[in-house]
Amino acid sequence: MKIVIIHYRYYEASGPERYLFNITKLLQDNGHEVIPFSLDFKENRSSEYSKYFAKPVVEHFHVDKAKSSLSFSDKLGIIKNSFYNTQVYNKLTELLEIEKPDLAYVLQYGNKLSTSIFDACKDKNLPVVLRLSDFNLLCSKNIFYRDGEICTKCISNKFQSVKHKCVHGSLAQSFVYYLTQKYNELRKFEDKIDAFITPSKFTKDTIQKSKQFKNSKFYHVPTFIEKFQELAKKDRAYNTNDTIRFCYVGRIAEDKGIDILIDAIHKLSDKNLKIQVDIYGDNNNQYAREQLETVNKLNLKNVEFKGYVKASTINEVFEKYHYSIIPSKWYDNMPNSLIESSINGIPVIVSNVGSLGELINDGKNGFAFEHNNSQSLADKIESLFLVNEESYNQLSQNSYNWIKDYSDKSKHYNRLINIFDNLNEKYSK
Repeated sequence: MKIVIIHYRYYEASGPERYLFNITKLLQDNGHEVIPFSLDFKENRSSEYSKYFAKPVVEHFHVDKAKSSLSFSDKLGIIKNSFYNTQVYNKLTELLEIEKPDLAYVLQYGNKLSTSIFDACKDKNLPVVLRLSDFNLLCSKNIFYRDGEICTKCISNKFQSVKHKCVHGSLAQSFVYYLTQKYNELRKFEDKIDAFITPSKFTKDTIQKSKQFKNSKFYHVPTFIEKFQELAKKDRAYNTNDTIRFCYVGRIAEDKGIDILIDAIHKLSDKNLKIQVDIYGDNNNQYAREQLETVNKLNLKNVEFKGYVKASTINEVFEKYHYSIIPSKWYDNMPNSLIESSINGIPVIVSNVGSLGELINDGKNGFAFEHNNSQSLADKIESLFLVNEESYNQLSQNSYNWIKDYSDKSKHYNRLINIFDNLNEKYSK
């Protein structure tokens, strides 16, 4: 099968790009031809198909809006393309006419590519599958989180994003987002997508609550792991008389709940428990600086901010710890840190919200605490000092066994290709 994979960037920047290159390899290893389509950023990996990639209005606008110096013409171009990117339509149409793929697999497109990609595919009678790694179809912030709490008001009324200035706190940007969403809704772009794929059941169920997508076909296909290694305990001997080491790996942002974690450790300060907590992630933002200041004010010497960690060294990081913690306040959608932690046999302590609740079976392959409740997290951490080494080793093995089965790449491939084959059969009739 010849498959065109559409994603707005063709270089590794985060989880969706990691999936892009992993699924490309998996499909190629199984005899399929994969053709990429993207925007033409200078960081892109080399590709013989880059001649078809569309030019972005501004090279780095997608990377750092705050530092982008945009002319009035640039701003108009970005707004225009967020509604409908004619260049993308023309370049993708050219690619489809020459290469004649059998199916389009779309990852992230957003305002950068626009829904013009679906028109180009449908005009060539091409089956389209869209994978959702966030809630962008229904939420201007992608995460259903606003003003310190979960917010799903846009599921029933998208104008809420304007009312609350959800896009970068700007009324103008929020209104543009709302207009593009209404424009796409009026065009019924969802009818041009044959199948939606979600990494978690929770994401699937949440998006299907919307009237706009109630008739769409959704499939749950968990993220896969490219390569497993045998579980090695290394230096993680578990002895509650020694220090128990915890880590957080990911974005340092309010919706990720780092303040919940810090407050939980503070609540345990007078317990004389040997705890070390290391926080990995880019801490060059206001929220991160505020949390670091809180740690210093509370004199929490057992909490350290370690900075950004490269994906290539992530396994080496996890090997140092007994547990990882994901204290998310939002509906996290099968985070990579949970997968990577479990691969290393590191049980994960999660906030019982969104997809996290479906992924972690409390006491079996990790632990769950009450959402947005630092006392509940503190109680859960304290309870771990009652776990003996035998129980910990079993928990570690359960964590590894679970993810090895849940994120098996053969299962992912079979589920995916079954969807592709059924669509190809339908279109060939």
